[in-house]
Amino acid sequence: MQGSAGAGNAGTLQRPLKGLLARIRPTTLGTRLALTYSGLALLIMAVLGWSLVTTIRDFSLQRLQAELLKDALVAGDVASPLLEDGANSEIVGEAIARLAAAFKARVTLVADDGGVLADSELEARSMENYFGRPEIRDALRTGTGISIGASDTMNESYFFVARSIANGEAVVRIGMPLATVEGLVSDVQRQVAAAALVAGIVMAGAGWFVARRIGMSLNDIRRQAAAVTSGELDVFVDPAPTLELGDLGRAFNAMTATLKGSMAELERTRARLEATLADLSDGVIIVDDRGHVVLANNAALDMLAVRGAVVGEPFVQVGRDHELADLVVNALVAPDSPVERIIHHGGSGRIVQAAARRLDVADERIAVVVLHDLTELRRLEGMRRDFVANVSHELRTPLTSIRALVETLEAGALYDPEVSSDFLGRVISEVDRLALLVDELLDLARLESGRLRLALERVDPESIIQHALQRLSPQTERADLTVAYHVEPGTASFMADRGRIDQVLLNLVHNAIKFTPAGGSIDLTSASTAEYVEFHVRDTGVGVNPADLPRLFERFYKADRARRTQGTGLGLAIAKHIVQSHGGMIWAEPNHPAGTDFVFRLPIAGPTESDLAGESLVEPPDLKLIADLV
Repeated sequence: MQGSAGAGNAGTLQRPLKGLLARIRPTTLGTRLALTYSGLALLIMAVLGWSLVTTIRDFSLQRLQAELLKDALVAGDVASPLLEDGANSEIVGEAIARLAAAFKARVTLVADDGGVLADSELEARSMENYFGRPEIRDALRTGTGISIGASDTMNESYFFVARSIANGEAVVRIGMPLATVEGLVSDVQRQVAAAALVAGIVMAGAGWFVARRIGMSLNDIRRQAAAVTSGELDVFVDPAPTLELGDLGRAFNAMTATLKGSMAELERTRARLEATLADLSDGVIIVDDRGHVVLANNAALDMLAVRGAVVGEPFVQVGRDHELADLVVNALVAPDSPVERIIHHGGSGRIVQAAARRLDVADERIAVVVLHDLTELRRLEGMRRDFVANVSHELRTPLTSIRALVETLEAGALYDPEVSSDFLGRVISEVDRLALLVDELLDLARLESGRLRLALERVDPESIIQHALQRLSPQTERADLTVAYHVEPGTASFMADRGRIDQVLLNLVHNAIKFTPAGGSIDLTSASTAEYVEFHVRDTGVGVNPADLPRLFERFYKADRARRTQGTGLGLAIAKHIVQSHGGMIWAEPNHPAGTDFVFRLPIAGPTESDLAGESLVEPPDLKLIADLV
């Protein structure tokens, strides 16, 4: 209850305070300019005054320091012989007193243990040990000491300079009160304050005068603006003689004239907007009868790859396609029937279905162009056609071979043991090829549909490289290739499905064997960073055209257009999906001076949950087609 009461009291106090602040806050231009000018004047004078006072004080202290250093040298020359001759304290005290009178300063002689030997102002016996004084310590350590501070014995601020004498056995200290310096600084501060006050008053008057001159013109503009707000568009402002205010008045008059024209344009714009189609997922462009763009939505700009403002620009420049421009011209000529055409737009590379219709609205004629993007649909259709053609080609070759072999056996070769044995071996080889193709198709389908589950375990990079090379060693020996591998020291193990990563390495090495001529070499390397482990499979083979590198990992893609090379064209696609299912990346780049470098990178921590979710990377019809063909 006490807390609630306290909060209520605080709110009650804040409301009057806010009201008071609102009442005292300046509202007129004259008051604000006067306060601003005077505030700036005071701020500038304060900064200059502070800088001036600081400079004068520093200069005075530097000058005083130079004088005291000279006095300390003289005092050292006088006191050193007395200490070396062992003079008594009275003689030393008299010498110190004469020096103080000559310098008009306080002179103190201190032994190296801090004891005061003589002082021009006080009895040495009554004074405390000075060994802890900063100027004494610095003088004993470096030969000279300087400090500013209050004197405990004199109750006054002093500037002290101390100097070591008699080979460091004593220190002579000269002290001068800071009253003179502080008095000079105080005089300057008073003068600066007075000047700041005068400048503030003068600047406040100047600000009020300027505000009054500006306010007269602004009040005239304000009255005319209120008239425009009420609907009177025929008002006129007499421009002020001042350049800026005159420009403001002329701009106001131009604005009212433009506003009158805009009101009429708004009516036409309303009619145009009513002609816009409700479904804006397609591109919509409105062109007037002069061929200039009146409206274009974002979808249309994206389809035509246009950047920047297009309203008011000729449609020929915006569309950048003669077929599209002809379509609009024909639509403006045709009274009723729409004009349609499928256009391959060169600027954006898209396939667009364009339809244009002429509309007569208000006092003008416009053409409404609707664009529908067919690029993705055509791409999917092309992928399906290529897939069917590739699968058909890969299936037809072994099936044709099997048919020819079987027909030969049926024609009588079956009864020749040597021929029949050779032919049956070829049939088995072609059947194995078909089985491999089917297995790869099903494996790829499982990878792309996300139905493949990974058995994760800790994998050592060197062991998996050795395993892959051991399995393919017979092929590398037959191909007369040199194989080497290198694992960077400290390469970390990683979480992955050992069998699948082994399959990736086998596919890449096997691919390198196929395209590397005899006498070439294949190098495997592995290294790791804090997050990834990276594998390289480099060969010195025929290499790949740089234009074909981005497409190497497509299904059935072969750089050899005649498809005379061995293999199904699925190995690299399977490798890509395995690496991606582990959350990694795979790519190919030229291996200078000859050959290709295949690189894949895997996260050391293993795939994430989103990677294991196995999102499908192809359209469902592709998977169904695989099943139908198999």
